[in-house]
Amino acid sequence: MSDTDAIVQDPVTGLFGFRLEMGRDHGGSRMQARRSGFATPKAAQTEYGRLCRQRDALHPKPRLSDSVQSICEGWVLAREQELEPNTVYQYRWLFDLIYPHVGNVRASRLSARMVERAYRELEGCGYSRTTLRTLNLVLAKAFVEQTGRTLGVRKPRESDDERPVWSLAEAQRFGDFVAGDRLYPMWRLLLVSGLRRGELCGLRCDDLEPIQGTLTVRRQLVVEDPGSRLRVKPPKSHNGVRTLVLDPLTLDLLTTAATGPMSRYLFTGRTGRPMRPDNLTDRFNQLAVAAQVRPIGPHQIRHLIASSLLDAGYGVHEVAERLGHDPATLMRYYTRVNAARRLQATDRIAELMTLPEGQTGSPRNRPDQASPAVVPEVRRACQATRTRRHEKRLSESKRSPMR
Repeated sequence: MSDTDAIVQDPVTGLFGFRLEMGRDHGGSRMQARRSGFATPKAAQTEYGRLCRQRDALHPKPRLSDSVQSICEGWVLAREQELEPNTVYQYRWLFDLIYPHVGNVRASRLSARMVERAYRELEGCGYSRTTLRTLNLVLAKAFVEQTGRTLGVRKPRESDDERPVWSLAEAQRFGDFVAGDRLYPMWRLLLVSGLRRGELCGLRCDDLEPIQGTLTVRRQLVVEDPGSRLRVKPPKSHNGVRTLVLDPLTLDLLTTAATGPMSRYLFTGRTGRPMRPDNLTDRFNQLAVAAQVRPIGPHQIRHLIASSLLDAGYGVHEVAERLGHDPATLMRYYTRVNAARRLQATDRIAELMTLPEGQTGSPRNRPDQASPAVVPEVRRACQATRTRRHEKRLSESKRSPMR
């Protein structure tokens, strides 16, 4: 975060201030510096920079003689306070992939060719290009912030394979198969809303409004690794907080579920505790196999809903609002073009580029075209213009001295 982004203005007083993470004390407690009451942003930035230098002085700067593993671990450790625990776990997991290849190499000796060779070997071991692109992004960021060096590594190519998505027939078969399952209200809600698995698990009974026929998404449950603890968090983005209008069948099922066993959460396990996102995925795939459809995971339902609604003619903003996404993100990641739509697009462009039957391309059949009698006049005007330009160039060449 830059100094400018960190400075905020109090809407009431109009004064400026900031909050800065200072790391942990000797007892492991989190430390923050809060400053406010600055009359100008520049004054707040000056104090912010002073505290940043004071904080950074407590941590020795990595040297280019340090190993790649030491630099990466130091980068994660320095940002552990400002990152989510799950993000820290994912960063460390990504770095663990590349440590066997370049972890012991000195930072000054690390070359782009070494890193690219490591990516090729990891891809040969079965890791996806999406994983390798994420690893490249995190590794480059760590090196720039810790050493000031850019690796100059070419990003791994994007994956050529699209993620599998159910057809509507598969979704209907799954919905019919799970009608007798204990968690059928949850599966029904998943199929018609495309909620993320953490959002499904985080729903509480008071999020449902039976009279209005709506359901509000306010939180999600996530699994923190390591330890596999459940944690309540806000939705993934600011667009994730949303209110969904429910169809009558889904509303009846959820209303019945909300008046069932006493629990704050709408969907629970057999013990009455909140449903875990990882258990939800496992159960979904088990039921998919039993229903004889592909076990692709619950998240792919979002892709199916996005493509189906867009194919039906609904606007991008309407679909993005239902899925809790930014419209640009929706169009980039969540849409699929099916064979029927490809054929329709082909026929439509061919129709637009073809004249109606009985009409030819001759100017005589199009009254909006200029009369052929005008053509000689246009030609004479163009010839006169070319003649004037030629005479001008000749006069300029005569005036210029001989070389």
